[in-house]
This record gives sequence, structure tokens and C-alpha cells, in this order.
Amino acid sequence: MTKTTTQIQGRDDASLSRYPNFRSPGGILRGLDYAGTLTFALTGAVTAAQSGLDVFGSTMAAVITAVGGGTIRDAIFLNRRPFWTEESEYIWMGACMGLITFFVWPDVLEWQKEHKAEKKMKQLEQSGGSDDEKEVYDEMDAALDTLDAIGLSSFAIIGAQNGVRAGMPMIVSAICGMATSTFGGLTRDVLCGRPIRIVHSNAEIYAEPALAGATTYLVAERMGARPGLRIGLAMAMCIGSRFFAIKNDVKVRLSHCRDHTCFPFFFNLLIFFQSYTRGIRHKIILVLP
Repeated sequence: MTKTTTQIQGRDDASLSRYPNFRSPGGILRGLDYAGTLTFALTGAVTAAQSGLDVFGSTMAAVITAVGGGTIRDAIFLNRRPFWTEESEYIWMGACMGLITFFVWPDVLEWQKEHKAEKKMKQLEQSGGSDDEKEVYDEMDAALDTLDAIGLSSFAIIGAQNGVRAGMPMIVSAICGMATSTFGGLTRDVLCGRPIRIVHSNAEIYAEPALAGATTYLVAERMGARPGLRIGLAMAMCIGSRFFAIKNDVKVRLSHCRDHTCFPFFFNLLIFFQSYTRGIRHKIILVLP
């Protein structure tokens, strides 16, 4: 009876608190989840604005980026209502952050360009005038990457927790973790007509650290580790592998398949998916070997 009355509805389980607090690992995880939601909404609004969407479209893209992964997890993998129907604060966080970002980010970006130019000049003076073509990585880039990695890891852990609570096998729970943290960005890229980041080789690996973090959490949970330990191990794995990829430019490259002669079925399926999501149903171009 006690266990039933103390159980919290929504996305919460034994290791995730309903609201952020510093009294338990689950409370800290919820706070990191909020931070990740705001960060994902910010990047979604920036991507949408750069793609030419108006203020409504950018705000919608912000919300989709923030809650899209969890929505797909709940509706497709776990066959239930999306979490934000009970936890509407996530919609408000995404919409408010998207709206603010649309109007404020251009000024922030202008300030960052000036800051990077000053930093570049100092580097040129210290190097004796030799021009280095490498882009300057400033404090704002580091802060955004840090917040993004924190959101990636917290979303992956919470997605894995949802899979466990629904009684899913370990592999399905790991996929739930990866989907929660990356499928919002996937949906955003489709909406904005951009290459899908997690399946293209033009950016550092992104879905793989999320999958590694979710798997680490599930293995620790299977071994009977306490909530704080398994959350800490999963976050360390996800954040560590993500920053390793950023620092060393780790990408999944396709060298011998660029002419689409390898795995023709895979490329046909990919083109069909892209054509369908863009509403082009009348003409599908198949890639033949």
C-alpha cells in the first residue's frame, strides 16, 4: 500500500522526482532534464530561424526539438499518451525559450562574432601573424556544448527509465533512451528541410553517445547499482563520449559508398522516407546499382 501511494504519476519512477530538488539524485536529474529542455528549445529555434522560418515556425520548432523525442518514445515505442499531456510545463518551457531566442539570439550572435574576432586577433599577435584557419572556439560555444551534452545525457537516462518502467527488454529501453534525446532534433531537421544530423557524416557523432549513456544506465540498473551511481555513470559516459567526439572531430564517415552503389535498398528506403516527409508522394526516384 505504501509503495502504491508514494509512486508518482507521469514520467517519474523510483529514481526520478516530479520536480527539481537537491535532496536526491532523481531531483537533480529532473533539474538537468529542465536545463536540457531549455537548451534543446534554444537550438531548435536557432536552427529554424536560420532556415527561414518565421516567429511561429521557430517557436514550434523549439517545442518540437524539446519534446519531440519523448513524444515519439511514448506514442510509438511505449504505446501511451505523450508525457507532456500530464507535464505541460515542458510545452511552456519550449515555447517561451523559442520565442525569446527568436528575438534575442541575433544580438547575441553579433556579440559572439565580435568576441571571436577579438580573440582571433589576440591569437594572431601571439603567433607572430601566422593565420590559422581553424575556427575560434569561445566560451559561449563551450557553454552551449556543455548544456547540450547535459540535456543529451539526462534525456537518454529518462528515456531508458521509461522503457524499464514499461517492462521493455534492455535493447528496447536503450533505444527509448536514444530516441528521447535525439528524435526531437531529427523531427526539427525534417521540418526545416535540413540534412538529418544524426544520420549524416557532416557532424560529430551525436546519437551514439546517447545510446552509450542509456546502455550504461541499464547495465548498472541490471547489476543492482543504486540510483545515484547508475545516473552518475550514465551521465559520465554520455557527456564524456560527446566531448571526446567534439574535441577530436569524431564522425561516422562513408568513403566507399558515396556513389550510392553500396546497399541500394538502404538508400532507396532513405530517399522514400525523405520524399514522404516532404509531401512528395507522386514521384519517388529509386537509386539502382
